[in-house]
Amino acid sequence: MLIFRHLVLKEVRQWFYSEGFIEIQPPVSSTAPIPESSVELFKIEGTDPPVYLLPSPEVHLKPLLSLGLEKFFAICPAFRKNERGSQHLPEFTILEWYRAHAGYEDLITDCQELIASVCKALPDSTYPYVKYGNNIIDLTPPFDVITVREAFLKFAGWDPIKTHNEKRFDHDMVLKVEPALSRKGPVFLKDFPAWAASLSRLHENNQKICQRVEFFAGGLELANGFSELLEPVEQELRFQEENKKRKLLGLSPLPIPTGFLVDLEKCPPSAGIALGIDRLLMFLSDSHDIQQVTPA
Repeated sequence: MLIFRHLVLKEVRQWFYSEGFIEIQPPVSSTAPIPESSVELFKIEGTDPPVYLLPSPEVHLKPLLSLGLEKFFAICPAFRKNERGSQHLPEFTILEWYRAHAGYEDLITDCQELIASVCKALPDSTYPYVKYGNNIIDLTPPFDVITVREAFLKFAGWDPIKTHNEKRFDHDMVLKVEPALSRKGPVFLKDFPAWAASLSRLHENNQKICQRVEFFAGGLELANGFSELLEPVEQELRFQEENKKRKLLGLSPLPIPTGFLVDLEKCPPSAGIALGIDRLLMFLSDSHDIQQVTPA
């Protein structure tokens, strides 16, 4: 597995190099991480002000767009407290990349081409087919693309764009939508409700949905990406709302990353996405516990 992991990482890097990306080595900690209500962070003891291990390098990577860098990626450790299961670990490996002058549709193309390139290059490749569990999955592009509205109407029987119900949305996503998507092979789920925008841009012609996309294969959520929001006032309001939710959940509010917000106005229209390397390894090696594919 260590050899297989090495080969996958090698081919992932090779694809980005061939596409003209540069590799960044970002810090894995920050005094002002992105506030997210769904993520509990590790705090490094004895630091003043507090320093947190990051669940994503976004707070360090996205501002690089303001410097004129147009295509870059990072592969690094990421951390989430109190997350452990067959698909979750407190420490995991994340791949994150950004494109200037791009949108989330470009990320869909990137994912398809990256997965195909990696699969073709692996020893004993059976591309375009990958066995995962009891399924033989066809990775021939283009992959299926379905909107959140379409998926929920078909698999959960309601429209989350029309009806704002976050608790029901989360419940049905896990128990109804994701299991149904796992039977479809590789699929992109796009156009989330505006309240789930996070750091993504809203659609210009429909403010009820945002330009966010998630990538699933074999029932695994592999990636989550956005057409990036570049309006600091709106982004700060979202951060404040996330801190309010954190308080309601018994979590401490986080400092607002003001430097991050200042840099947003200098960024060109851009898109960015994060992909879980360990879950990708699970998918490619037909493994069903994340600990089977990690070094420790």
